[in-house]
Amino acid sequence: MTNAKKILLVDDDEAFNFLNRIAIQDSHLNCSFVEALDGKAALQYLQQNEECPDVILLDVNMPVMDGFEFLEQFERQKKCNKVSKVYILTSSLRDEDRMKSLNNKYVKGYFDKPLNASHVKKIISDLNE
Repeated sequence: MTNAKKILLVDDDEAFNFLNRIAIQDSHLNCSFVEALDGKAALQYLQQNEECPDVILLDVNMPVMDGFEFLEQFERQKKCNKVSKVYILTSSLRDEDRMKSLNNKYVKGYFDKPLNASHVKKIISDLNE
């Protein structure tokens, strides 16, 4: 049996964290979840834990530290940025946010909330590369 994948859900909306967890669980991916309600809490999690998550699902619009501020700090921390695959999840349909996300070297995908089966399929495909 393969090791469980670790997924970090970063979103201030706990309902979306719940829906995203269900979408991934429906795919039968062997995984565990950790939640952070903003970018600052996510960075603290990364700094305090030995293992990096395999996937980070990152909201753009959050209080305290938004997704783009998180990405700036993520690049500097050097620990997980070579390991974790980051996907932007947002309810904001702004082209500006989409382009900014996709131009970031750590972002593997940009999805509208909530996750659906095709999003999860893409994430699983990326994990198997």
